[in-house]
Amino acid sequence: MQYFIKPGDHISYSCRSYSHHGIYCGDISYKNRDYKDVVIHFEGKQKKGQIRGISYNKFAQEHEIFIMQYEEKYCLSTEAVIRRAISKLSEQDYNLFVNNCEHFAHWCKTGKYSSDQVNNAVGILGRGVGLGGVVAVIVLPLAIPGVVVMGVGAAASAACGHLGGLATEFIMGSPYYKRE
Repeated sequence: MQYFIKPGDHISYSCRSYSHHGIYCGDISYKNRDYKDVVIHFEGKQKKGQIRGISYNKFAQEHEIFIMQYEEKYCLSTEAVIRRAISKLSEQDYNLFVNNCEHFAHWCKTGKYSSDQVNNAVGILGRGVGLGGVVAVIVLPLAIPGVVVMGVGAAASAACGHLGGLATEFIMGSPYYKRE
């Protein structure tokens, strides 16, 4: 099936070990200026990052662009998606675990923060280090850097046993994306 990018679409491209996400907004007005062919995304890495608008061509930079397909029942209207994306411009609260580019794009589309990349990483960690690791990854990122969280998770796993499979199934996988 062939899909064409339209305003309000959640788009992404692969960067080898992760994917980068944004919302295609088309032509928008912001702060009394008009902008053409805009993608709004979380730009930057680690603790530094800002939600910005850039041209589609700059976002794509010769990458193959994918349109994330959602179950319609979970999606907000096109206008709401674009309004949400614009409302977050200049926000600087990047967090790899709870507020990354995929969380942002998913929130724009559905009103809920979710990242399959983070969920899948938690799943792998959960299978490897057990329930303690899953709990640590969910609870601790707000206060402790990720590397420490993984270490604490591994230690907690040793104490709790390897129950990660059950916990992983509970928290993994977004029901919002269409599975084909």
